[in-house]
Amino acid sequence: METNYEIAVNDSFQIELDSNPTTGFAWKWTNRESVSIVESTSTDYIPDAPASTGGGGKEIWKFKGLESGTDTIKMEYCRPWDTTSTVKTEDITVTVR
Repeated sequence: METNYEIAVNDSFQIELDSNPTTGFAWKWTNRESVSIVESTSTDYIPDAPASTGGGGKEIWKFKGLESGTDTIKMEYCRPWDTTSTVKTEDITVTVR
């Protein structure tokens, strides 16, 4: 997975994260309140092909550049109801020009 992005203001990019919602785990943007240079515009789940019961896939997070700067998006793969369930983290560095 790419972890560094450089975009212009109003441009978009997406990150793809391995996921399996049948386990109760999902990706969460943990520092959303402190990142002002981008916003999340959508999230989708795409199952692996061929789709199978209990199979995994990808969470697709789309972002848009709002203002110039550099920051880090911090993501956690966890069960939303369990604060001690984090099994993976990803740090994505974004520069908006």
